[in-house]
Order: sequence, then structure tokens, then C-alpha cells
Amino acid sequence: MDIDLIFRSFVYPVLRFPVFLAVIISTFTRLDLENFYLSLVGYSAVVSFVVWLNEHTKTRGEWVPLDKLDNSTCIVTGGSSGLGLALVETFLARFKNVNVVVVDIITPKLVNQRLSFYQCDLNDPVSVEITLGLIKKTHENIHVLINNAGVRSRYQGYLDLQRDEVDRVFQINVFAPMRFTQELSPETSAKSQFYCVTIASALGVCPPARGSSYGASKAASIAFHEAWTEELEINGNIRTLLVTPGQLRTQMFAGFEPPRQFFAPLVDPDVLAQRIVECCRLGVRGEISAPLYANFMGLMRVLPYMLNHYARRISGIDSSLPIHEPN
Repeated sequence: MDIDLIFRSFVYPVLRFPVFLAVIISTFTRLDLENFYLSLVGYSAVVSFVVWLNEHTKTRGEWVPLDKLDNSTCIVTGGSSGLGLALVETFLARFKNVNVVVVDIITPKLVNQRLSFYQCDLNDPVSVEITLGLIKKTHENIHVLINNAGVRSRYQGYLDLQRDEVDRVFQINVFAPMRFTQELSPETSAKSQFYCVTIASALGVCPPARGSSYGASKAASIAFHEAWTEELEINGNIRTLLVTPGQLRTQMFAGFEPPRQFFAPLVDPDVLAQRIVECCRLGVRGEISAPLYANFMGLMRVLPYMLNHYARRISGIDSSLPIHEPN
């Protein structure tokens, strides 16, 4: 039981369709709310229209669903483990017409005739350029690119960070995805269909103490993604999705238990992968933030200092990471 389950099961339905709660109250108590029924129905109609309009705006324009394309190709960086592996498995299971290309330094254990693998050290710019050249030579039409690969530095104070470790985090989390996007996406004027997903992090919006390099790299990824997305407004055939999850239940954060898990539950990579792949299928623009609290992390930046200060203390975000982590 966590806040996300409570919100999905009770709070959201009540907020969207409060008339049902009013009927229950009127039926089982002495409080008569019948005079409000019509107003509540009108409220729900307006809310439902706004929700529909928002979803329609995300998918505006012509778009061929991924499962209707012939021999489509999806590139997933970091697809050998964690969320990347969940994405690869979901693509292969859901679509018989999708060929998946995994780019990783680790060979995937998954075997499938529609799965290709390019071994690439994303920390090495030369390796990145060679891999990009091979992909462009072998795969003419790329329909989906998921920049998923990412690393973190050790949990330690900023003054203790080593330059080479910071460079590694930024090369893999920022510079390599930028090069993959730049080289594999079609020209803005092109008619071909292309969907790009950036896997960032909620810590790129509100980073914790001792997570400066990782948080800064994800903030850079978010800024790049948002700026590039706005350049694409003239072409509806190229669409993007930003993903800002909280802590995933993956090996990257193994051994670390976040505080306040009732309010900040771990994200199941398989469930998140299902949501991302469905967006890829339909060409949904926008952002996925999970769990619930990740949708409101940006508010921390606009709160008065006093509220921001105590919100961080109460949440435990700055005391959650270990003070020292062994090499």
C-alpha cells in the first residue's frame, strides 16, 4: 500500500467524478446533496473534456501506429539490463514487425532473431562514432530511438568528486545521447516518422545532497530534450517523450532503500516499460513521471525558501544517500 495506489484507486476517481461520492453520502447519511448533482455532473463533463483535449493534443497530426509499420527498427541504448532490458523484452513481445537494436557495453543474455547487438563503450567518444556509423550503414529507416543508457557516480560530497568520474557520468548520460539523437534522427524537413525517448530522472529536477554529478547530468538531459523538442514543432512526424522516473527497482540503485516509501515507492521497470512502449506505438508527445511525487518535483523550485527548506527536510531527500560509498 502506498500513496500512488490510494490516488489511483480513490482520490483520482473522486476528483474526476465527485457526483458518485455525493450520491453515496446522500444515500447513507442524512446529508442531502441532491441539489448539487447537476453541478457536479457539469464539473465532471468539463474535466473529462480537458483530459480528452490534452490527450488529443499529445497525438495531434498524422501518425502511423508502430504495429502498422513494415519492418520498423527501434534502437535502445543500455538495453542489456534494467529498464532497457524491460523495454527490449516489451517491444519484442508486443510487436512482430519491430526489429530491436541494443547498444550496450554488456552483451545481452536475451536471444531473438529480431534482436541485433552493437557493443559500444558510451564513455568513449570514438566508440560512439564508430557504432553510429555502423548503425546508419546497416539500418536505413530507424523509427524509434530510446536513449536509456545511464550511470551514476559514487555517493559522495561534491568536493570529493574526481574529474574523470564526473566526465564519465556526463559522457554517458548527456553527450552520447545527444550524438545518437543528432545522427539517427531525420532532418526536420523529412517526411519519415521518428520517435525519440529520453530517459532522464526526477533527480534532474530536484537533486539530493551527494548526488550532484548524476543530478546535474540528468538536468542537462532534460534541458537538451526540451529545447530540441521545441525545434520540432514544424514537423509532426518527429515526436519526443521525456521520462523522469523516481528510483527504479534496478541494479543501479541496488542496496539503497529510499526513505518514506509510502510517499516515494520504487518504480517497477516492467510497468514503466509498458507505458513507454505504448507511447512509442501511438506517438504520444509529452512526459511520463512516476511515481506520483515525481509529477510535482518541479514545484520545489518555485516554493518560498522556507517551504522548500522544510519540505526537503521532511522528505529526507538530502539525508537518504550514504555519506560514503566504497569504490
